Amino acid sequence: MIYLVRHGESDANIQKRYCGITDAKLSQKGRDQAAAAGQNLRHETICRVYSSPLERAVDTAKIICSKNNICENKIIKENCLLEVNFGMFENMTWDEISSDYKEETEKWISEKNKYRFPKGESYDDIIERVAPFIDKVPDNSVVVTHFGVIQSVLLYLGVADSTNLWDFMISNCDIVVLNYKNYKNIKKFEKIIKCKE
Repeated sequence: MIYLVRHGESDANIQKRYCGITDAKLSQKGRDQAAAAGQNLRHETICRVYSSPLERAVDTAKIICSKNNICENKIIKENCLLEVNFGMFENMTWDEISSDYKEETEKWISEKNKYRFPKGESYDDIIERVAPFIDKVPDNSVVVTHFGVIQSVLLYLGVADSTNLWDFMISNCDIVVLNYKNYKNIKKFEKIIKCKE
């Protein structure tokens, strides 16, 4: 199994900012979510932990490691796991983007995952950088990354396409489970909390 984990809630998530390559800290709720995700992985065999180098992902990975008696020094940071670069829209809210860049907003809505952010990336760019990693990542790995990267992995593996990509709603600290690089299920964070109560 490979476990793709979206990082915990960040300060930027609270403010609803498109915080791609911008570093943002985990909120307290995000730290709690990471602890719950770590608990939810306790019965799995984990051989390796990979993370995006951004702080919100690394801190999520550290908390997951602490819940599974894995030394945080063993976390392998991979630049290919960085979130999409939103370019000119980096660190802006939807309201700011749609107000200042109406034409681009309409283009983004119509082109969906094929849209290239001005001075930034498209999902095809993410797929190009993450595909070699996914091809070689060993079984029993936890991969802590971002929403756009997880969506791009699903596109690359043929699990999703432009017609159903947004059906895979991946909240903070949800765990997408891959079995032999085929989609198995999503362990939803909300269900983790219910299990704890």
